[in-house]
Amino acid sequence: MKNFYIIYILIAMACLFLPACNNNNNTNVHVPSDDPTVATFSFTANDSFPALAKASFTIEERIDTGLIYNVDSLTYGTCIDKVIPKITFNASIVSAAIIYTPSDTVTLSGGDTINFSERPVMLLTISETGKVEKWYEIQVNVHQSDPDLYVWEQLTDHITEGTYNRQKAVILAGKLWFFASDGLGAKVFVSADGKSWQPFASPFDNFDVTNLLTHKDKIYCINDDKMAFLATGADTWQTVAATADTELQIEQLLFSFNDSLWAVVKDKNTDIYNLATRADETGDWVLHDTVSSDFPVSDCASLAFLSPTGRKRGMVVGGFSCTGKSLNTRWNVEYDSTEGYRWENFSVEQPWFSSLTGVSIIYYDRHFFMFGGVDEAGVINKYNILESYDEGMHWSPVDTAHNAMPASYIPRAYQSVAVDGNNYIYIIGGKSRTEVFTDVYRGKLNSIDW
Repeated sequence: MKNFYIIYILIAMACLFLPACNNNNNTNVHVPSDDPTVATFSFTANDSFPALAKASFTIEERIDTGLIYNVDSLTYGTCIDKVIPKITFNASIVSAAIIYTPSDTVTLSGGDTINFSERPVMLLTISETGKVEKWYEIQVNVHQSDPDLYVWEQLTDHITEGTYNRQKAVILAGKLWFFASDGLGAKVFVSADGKSWQPFASPFDNFDVTNLLTHKDKIYCINDDKMAFLATGADTWQTVAATADTELQIEQLLFSFNDSLWAVVKDKNTDIYNLATRADETGDWVLHDTVSSDFPVSDCASLAFLSPTGRKRGMVVGGFSCTGKSLNTRWNVEYDSTEGYRWENFSVEQPWFSSLTGVSIIYYDRHFFMFGGVDEAGVINKYNILESYDEGMHWSPVDTAHNAMPASYIPRAYQSVAVDGNNYIYIIGGKSRTEVFTDVYRGKLNSIDW
C-alpha cells in the first residue's frame, strides 16, 4: 500500500507537466490567417504561345489597390484572351480569389481561363478569416507594334524647285544637308526635321556635289584642286588645297574610316589610280594600293561600319571603273595591325549580281541595306531595297510585308540615304529615267529602340 501511494504521488507530479507538454501539439493546430496578399503571379504554359509561361510579373503592394504587371511586354501578336493564371499567396490559404473583367466574373479554382485583353482586369482576394480583402489591378502588357515592321512616311514632296541631276545629302550634328547641282550652279539646303529646308551658302559656285562626305565633325567637299570644309556649328565654309601634290587629282571621296578621309586619286602624268588617306584638312594624302581595273573611281556607294564582332570595316559598292565600265563589285576593307589594310572583292562569290551605279548603302540593325541603282542598260533596279546579313557577300530583296515604301515612292537611282542619331533612315532625292526628285522619305524599324 505504501508503494502504491508513492507511485500515485509520482504520477500526480508528472501530470503537473503534461499541460506544458501538450502545448507542443498546438503547433499542429491551424490558425486562420488575415493575410490576403499575393506572393506570385504567372501564366500556365500554352503550346501556341510558349512565351506566356516565361512572362515575369511584378507585384506592387499599395495602400489601396495593388498592381500586378509585366515590365517586359509580351511579343507582338501574343493572344491573351484565354489564359490560365497561376497565383500563390503569402498565406497558405485564402478563402476566395475572384477576377473581374468588363465582361465576366470568375471565382478562381485552378484551371479557369481569363480574357486579359479586356481592361480593366481586377483581382479581389479575401483572407482565410474572411475579415480582410485586397484588390489588385492586373495589367498584361503586349507589344502593340510589329517589331519587324519598318514604318515609312513622306516628309516633303520637294526640297526645292528645279532640275538638279547631281545630288548628295548627308547628316551632320543632327541636321540634314542637301547639295544639288544642275551643271550651272550648286545650291545647299539645311533642315532640322526633313520637312522644312532653308538655303545655305555653297562652298563653290559650281562643283560635283556627289564628291563630298562627313568626317569627324565636318563636311568635306572637293572641287578640282580645292577642298572646302564646314565645321559643326559654323556658318561659313573654309577652303584649303585639295592636295599639296599638283600632279594628283582627287577622283572620288569614299568614306571616313579608321580616323582618316579615304579617296581614290589619279596621277595626272601616268593615269594610275591609287587609294589614299588623309587625316583631316591640315594633312596631305598618303598613297596606298593601286586600284585594280574593277575598282570604282566614280558613282559608287561607300560606307564605314562596325561589324557585329566589333571590327572596323568599310564597303564600296558598284560605280564605274577607270575605263567607264559599270561594276557589280562589293569591295570590303578591314584593318589589321600586322598586315595593314586588306581589301577583298565579294563579287567573286556572286558574279551574277547585277551591275549597279547610283546605289546607296547603310548599315542598320546589324546588317546592310542597299537602295535603288541603275544597271549598265539604264534600267532602274526593280527592287527598291535589298539587304545583306553577311556584310555584303549575299543580297536578297527585303520582305515587303514588313519593309515597303509608300505608294508615292517612285523607284530611282542616285538617291542619298543616311541614318540619324535617333535611328531614322532618310531617303532624299534621286532620279529615274524620266524624273529628278528632291523629295524626302523617313523610315524606322519599330523595335530598333526596344
